[in-house]
Amino acid sequence: MTLETTAEQNEIRDSLRGVLARSGDAWGSLVDLGMTEIPFPESVGGAGYGAKDLSVVIAELGRAMTTAPYLSSVVLAGSTLVQCASERALAQHVPAIASGSKTAALVAGYPFGASGIDARADGEELTLNGRQDVVVDGADADVLVVVARGPDGPELAVIDGRAAGVAREPLEALDFTRPLAAVELRDVRAARAGRDDLAQRLERAQAVAVVAVASEQVGAARACLEMSVEYAKARKQFGRAIGSFQSIKHRLSDMSIAIELAEAAVLDAANAADDRDTAQLCTAASMARVLASRASVFAAEEAIQIHGGIGFTWEHPLHTYFRRAKSNELLFGTVESHLEAVAAAL
Repeated sequence: MTLETTAEQNEIRDSLRGVLARSGDAWGSLVDLGMTEIPFPESVGGAGYGAKDLSVVIAELGRAMTTAPYLSSVVLAGSTLVQCASERALAQHVPAIASGSKTAALVAGYPFGASGIDARADGEELTLNGRQDVVVDGADADVLVVVARGPDGPELAVIDGRAAGVAREPLEALDFTRPLAAVELRDVRAARAGRDDLAQRLERAQAVAVVAVASEQVGAARACLEMSVEYAKARKQFGRAIGSFQSIKHRLSDMSIAIELAEAAVLDAANAADDRDTAQLCTAASMARVLASRASVFAAEEAIQIHGGIGFTWEHPLHTYFRRAKSNELLFGTVESHLEAVAAAL
């Protein structure tokens, strides 16, 4: 096990960073580069890469504060299908998501099995009813991957976002770079798409989602540190760069230590997603999430302080990083809930 990225992963990161800096169409660039294919098996049109490669991509998207629906479509909905869907459902729905020709959103609670959608089964067909709030990119997704509560356990279904009985309502959110929606289903018919051991597989899919959010948090935190270092070099006070003052050095050092620790935990969790059992993955994911949440919020707050007055303005991008840090802190479990999960495993 290594807590460092490979040369190939560094090349993926560097090429993506360059494209995102130049392109005005982030989603189109991700599709053209084949980034939407990364986590999917080659048998369904994917590239067959691992969780660590995916983590590198998501961290870079977090660093650039990209608004493309990559997390929602490729990671949350797509990876849930890879982990939980039947072979038939995989072949039917994943190729379009992997190619980027369709976007998807995951309609699930947290934990994933605690969905606000109820499912009534009739053979291999489900009737879905209920409402689920806080669906990332749920208002505009072409496809909805729905985790529902059935009488005998969780059910999985894939429906068209514009199907009869589907109502989607955009929600006001602190982070306006990440659209959230409420999805309501009224007697929506869909085919069963889950495997027989769906409950266990949802645990792994949930852990993969947690690792993804933690990866994004680390990328955003690193962007805050980079901006702060550059500003500390350029900003002069009392005839010298503010970065030469000990108090600023301490802030930057503390930010760097928190980010390095979180990044190591995220890489460990990504390794676990590829080669460890579900229990170990869930623990590693929760640990990564705790450290990444703390690092991202801390880095955003410290960056604003280092930037002084300009850091509080709408013209400066730091407020978007702070908003993302605070909203991600609550996405898929609080820090306290993940601390409890780690403590229970120990």
